[in-house]
Amino acid sequence: METQPLHTEDRALPSGSVPASEHAELQPHEIAILLTVRRQVTDDEIEVIEMRYQQALALNNLEDLFAEGQFDRM
Repeated sequence: METQPLHTEDRALPSGSVPASEHAELQPHEIAILLTVRRQVTDDEIEVIEMRYQQALALNNLEDLFAEGQFDRM
């Protein structure tokens, strides 16, 4: 499976999500409803979440190594 960049503006939002620009238009009770509604997460979505998590851990580890001077740029 091909990985996508962490921050892309043009990717589609998962169903049930509301873009940040629309949050200001929602009433507090509507936000509460959205937060409590469960939706099915597909195996593909779980796999992407796991891959992004592993990527974040690896980047954090590299940042620590650079900060400690244990890993020099080639």
